[in-house]
Amino acid sequence: MKRLGVSVLALGLAACTPPAQEPPATTTAEIPAASTSGRLGCDANASRDWSAVGSQYYIVEAEAHGASCGEAVATIRIKSTEGQVLFTHDYPTRDVSLAFNPNSDQTGLREEIESWTQNVSDTGSAAELPAWPAGAHAPPDFQPAVARNVYEQARGNQSALFCYPDGGESNACVAVAGTTATLLGSKTPERG
Repeated sequence: MKRLGVSVLALGLAACTPPAQEPPATTTAEIPAASTSGRLGCDANASRDWSAVGSQYYIVEAEAHGASCGEAVATIRIKSTEGQVLFTHDYPTRDVSLAFNPNSDQTGLREEIESWTQNVSDTGSAAELPAWPAGAHAPPDFQPAVARNVYEQARGNQSALFCYPDGGESNACVAVAGTTATLLGSKTPERG
């Protein structure tokens, strides 16, 4: 009887065990190749000292990051020598064709970022900007980002001026005095 009980129990367990399944078909997945830099995308940065008019010293930094060089966003920054950020602005590189080639590679982007930190102002002084006549909508060949009184004050004070490409044909100009930096607007080409 005991043997019969053990046999019934063994049959019961066998009945409850699921049938053996065929092994699943093997699949292969492609593993992406590791990047040599450990990072995907396109990155560049540059920094330079800027000796402005009036014995003022600043640091101009630029960097760009993106999934590709054509999709990178570039940032330009002006800092005091103590490290205080006085001005910063971001631009998609595709919008600044005067400075960035949309087909650049990593090496090209590094060179472009380095160039972007160079002051393209003629004199380095806001006095070089065209006067903004009273009652006029804007100074000639300039798209202001500030009110006339702020613009004319920077010109009158001969504030230090840092200009850099900000579009296809224009250069943004930032007036800097002490620890204050103001984006005055953009110089545009003269139209004849």
